[in-house]
Amino acid sequence: MQLTNRPEEFPGFFATVLWVGVGVFLFWTTPGAAFLSWQAFVYFVIGTAAIGLFFGLVGMTLQRLIPSLKPQPDRIGKPTQSAQLIGTLVGAAQLVLIYLFSKTIITQFLFPSLPT
Repeated sequence: MQLTNRPEEFPGFFATVLWVGVGVFLFWTTPGAAFLSWQAFVYFVIGTAAIGLFFGLVGMTLQRLIPSLKPQPDRIGKPTQSAQLIGTLVGAAQLVLIYLFSKTIITQFLFPSLPT
């Protein structure tokens, strides 16, 4: 495995961006949740690292199982339609899973006494 300096080639990059974006949205819209708290530190620092690691490992495993998902810098031309479709479905599934998991973490574990 050869990693480059381009973060978008790391399989967990999209998941970490989603985790931070969903976290900002949920912290902003959840009554009683505060950005300056130990809960925010746990969510944004420890949670981001954990999500990046988990989805990075899952993404690397998928890339090995389905070789058409792996970015190929030497290849000229567009990715195949099946690779685009699978990539879009994986991204949509990540969005749904991360949103549901983030909402559960924030409302059930970090701020359990808040009204939902």
